[in-house]
Amino acid sequence: MINLSGNYLPCFLKRALISTTIIFTIIFSGCKDQSKLNKLAVDQLKESVKETHANWQLFIDDYWIGQSNDIKTNLHQPEKNPQNPLIRADVPWEENPYCFGTVIYDKTDSIFKFWYQSYNSDAEVPERTPILYATSTDGIKWVRPDLGVIEFNGSTNNNIILQNYGYHDLYSPGVIKDDKDPDPDKRYKMIWWDFPSGDKGYRDDGMCVAFSSDGVHWRKYPDNPVLHAKKEEKSISDVMSVMLDHKTGKFVVYTKGWADPWPSHRQIVRTESIDFIHWSEPEVVIRHKHDLKDPQSYGMTVSQYGNNYIGLICSYKLPGNETIDVQLTISHDNKNWSRVANQETFIPLGAAGSWDDGMIFCAPVFNHGDNTLIYYGGWDNTHNSEDPRHSSIGLATLRLNGFVSLDAGPVPGRVTTHAMQYFNGPLLVNVDAANGSLRAELLDAEGSSISGYTMRECLPVQTDGISHWVQWRNHAELPDTKKPIRIRFEIKNASLYGFYAGSHAVRVQVLVSSERM
Repeated sequence: MINLSGNYLPCFLKRALISTTIIFTIIFSGCKDQSKLNKLAVDQLKESVKETHANWQLFIDDYWIGQSNDIKTNLHQPEKNPQNPLIRADVPWEENPYCFGTVIYDKTDSIFKFWYQSYNSDAEVPERTPILYATSTDGIKWVRPDLGVIEFNGSTNNNIILQNYGYHDLYSPGVIKDDKDPDPDKRYKMIWWDFPSGDKGYRDDGMCVAFSSDGVHWRKYPDNPVLHAKKEEKSISDVMSVMLDHKTGKFVVYTKGWADPWPSHRQIVRTESIDFIHWSEPEVVIRHKHDLKDPQSYGMTVSQYGNNYIGLICSYKLPGNETIDVQLTISHDNKNWSRVANQETFIPLGAAGSWDDGMIFCAPVFNHGDNTLIYYGGWDNTHNSEDPRHSSIGLATLRLNGFVSLDAGPVPGRVTTHAMQYFNGPLLVNVDAANGSLRAELLDAEGSSISGYTMRECLPVQTDGISHWVQWRNHAELPDTKKPIRIRFEIKNASLYGFYAGSHAVRVQVLVSSERM
């Protein structure tokens, strides 16, 4: 533990990043500039916890809130990039590029990689729904590399990486880069919906998979589909998204499904696998009332944020005007889901007449730098439109992890967390206190203040930042104890988004699964 009042000071720090776990090795010696070195260690920690999988505790729902007063919850809509759309229909093989797909930032190659698809309404079946690949150095300007993989209109000078089996349109490609698979030929894994043996629905169609060493050259699994569609509620359907749960080591797919009496309306189902080939029986995880307030859904993408799982659900307004916008959902076990902010719209449609005024579909959300990125496909008309509609792809951004905040005005608000265990190191907060302040105190499990960590001893935070270091007069870190603690935050004219209390911190009585190593 770093002791600001000690005579022996840390002069060397080694950080190893294993998954989302940060291990500090500190060797003590007679370093004179203790405050500067402590700041260096924390600055390195701040940089590492920008990762999507970092164990931030976010106030998206009330999971962490034990008590609160004079606090309001605020859902933050992401800001659409002014250069949108970033990918347009400006090459012959991309008549309607849209965001059934996945974006990642590949640290190994220092580049953004994007797998998506197009709907080419004027093309024959084999060329109508190609899966495509693009790259970018900044996430804004995208390049379609000439891959030489798939022929289109007699030429392979395009960025097509995969086509359907030739019987029917394909849908919903999703990609994972799996660095822990010992087989380099399976480094990249893809799912998509297709008809491998014919064009008859609920006989020939289902979820297909493919593998690749480089994300460009793909090998279709010979026994596709790995999971068939059925005419029942516990069945997958043709809008899908895949993720790798780093806690369980399982691959998880969320898809559109159909409610009983089948097919009454759309809902969300889930299936999982340990090998990407054999999948569990689908289970319904999000149901709808099928009314104007809670109509139905058209798929959901899911991303893991520490102990949180954040879902972007496509809300299909039927009954209603048949538009599709995006709402926020959250889970703490990747199975049980809660709707956020009373189902308020998270990503709204564009203004009437704009490129995204009819429907929006999203890639899984992820962090990069100081921002949270959401790539999305927009259509300029509704699902049921009889008029031609067109699609493009854009970007929306939030402050890092800035989905929902707890806000207080001139009257100080307080929020006390549930008891926490397995905490360690500095306490960081994501807060905008530029016109106000934040202080924190630590309580024992029974709610009594812990000496040395009281509100009076806390140094106030009075700026805006995504990872402020909370300190007390004589303590720079959380206490070195195995006993559970609670944190009480006091904010005034400020917005608090979340806190970080170590790579293994969890709420008491929540089981911790081993990470996939």
